[in-house]
Amino acid sequence: MAEIAYIRPDSPADKAGLKAGDDIISINSEELRDYIDYLFLSLNEELRIKYIDSDDDKIKNVCLTLENEDSGIGFSEIVFDGLKNCKNKCIFCFVDQQPSGSRETLVKKDDDYRFSFLQGSFITLTNLKDYEFERIKREKLSPLYVSVHATNPELREELMCNPRAGRIMEDLRELSEAGIHFHLQLVLIPGINDGKELERSLKDLTGLAENVESIGIVPVGLTGHRDNLPDLNSYDKESAEEVINITGKWQKKLIEQEGYNYIYLSDEFYLISDKNIPEKDHYNEFPQLENGIGMTRLELDNYKEIKDIYDNRDLEINEEITIITSELGWLALKSFWKEINSLSENIKVEVIKNKYLGGGVTVTGLLAAEDIFYGLSDDGNSGILILPDIIFNDNGLTLDDYGIKDFKNTLDYDRICKASEIKEILEVIFDGTTDCCNSG
Repeated sequence: MAEIAYIRPDSPADKAGLKAGDDIISINSEELRDYIDYLFLSLNEELRIKYIDSDDDKIKNVCLTLENEDSGIGFSEIVFDGLKNCKNKCIFCFVDQQPSGSRETLVKKDDDYRFSFLQGSFITLTNLKDYEFERIKREKLSPLYVSVHATNPELREELMCNPRAGRIMEDLRELSEAGIHFHLQLVLIPGINDGKELERSLKDLTGLAENVESIGIVPVGLTGHRDNLPDLNSYDKESAEEVINITGKWQKKLIEQEGYNYIYLSDEFYLISDKNIPEKDHYNEFPQLENGIGMTRLELDNYKEIKDIYDNRDLEINEEITIITSELGWLALKSFWKEINSLSENIKVEVIKNKYLGGGVTVTGLLAAEDIFYGLSDDGNSGILILPDIIFNDNGLTLDDYGIKDFKNTLDYDRICKASEIKEILEVIFDGTTDCCNSG
């Protein structure tokens, strides 16, 4: 059943008496498996809804007439028949590297094609049943986001510890022939699926031609919690440069043959190897921004655009300001942080090391509250603390379940803000007030 989370006021559903908490059994005599079913059924002008009333647990029926508007129904979940779990045992799985006691959402392994289509989650295609494969083709659930890692069948099976994994190219070709498009991902491990294997993967995947929207290449993430897991290495300057060189050759080839490039490297490869981040045009529409691809370029360009506004302005605030970033965050925006530090002796950028996950984890988005509490200097906590908004999930919680109110209760700063971009940081520094300091 599909639980209703909210009803838009004055919508057809509202006028029919549906409300939050009611459970939909069927629409037009068809049970709902997921939000995709709901979307297709909502194309009808009339919706006959069978549901369980949350007030008295009785089964009831209503009929909605849709005249150039949607039903007004919002759901608490996007899948109604249970999440499809991952059946792989990848040697680099980030979920397997979580510290003990991590919350359930951090250790849940999903591999659900519905989430891939609706929310852009990466899937492996290894757990698809025949009828699900046919549904994707029939309903044109496109684009899909697919984690490939390697196109060599034997290598992909070894990487994912799943004999079904070796069919990746057959699966992609079959879906391509049905008109399905893809955003693809390769998580690279030094000495395992880079080098010649990366060459092979790029050759195979670019052979899918117009069905590939993007290929994102990211380095493996290794935490300090890898007991009883395979011994893997992180990328260093030399190995990252090799990946850049191989990828650059294929990017150039695509531009020459197709007229545009759709292979993109994670920002980390450029930062690790001390290379310049490509210019904005390189990323086209930034198709894999959520994968850490192109984010640094957007922030650098954002700073360039607004820098002149603040260059000749005097600081309006005398409070001490502490700004939190990570090791990779410092590296990515080093020039900006140095300029910020030089504005006033009252401004301090704190580079926080990740101890919660440990290992080689240096990205800002994976900082825990514990890391920040531990990493802050002991020379007094006063004035304003600016936290990166990216450390909080959709529920406003860090990896270790701290919300902004918990920071305020734990630390002695006068104000604690969340900032999602450089502009918001500058607003706090120069104006002293901004919406980001009023959240939580």
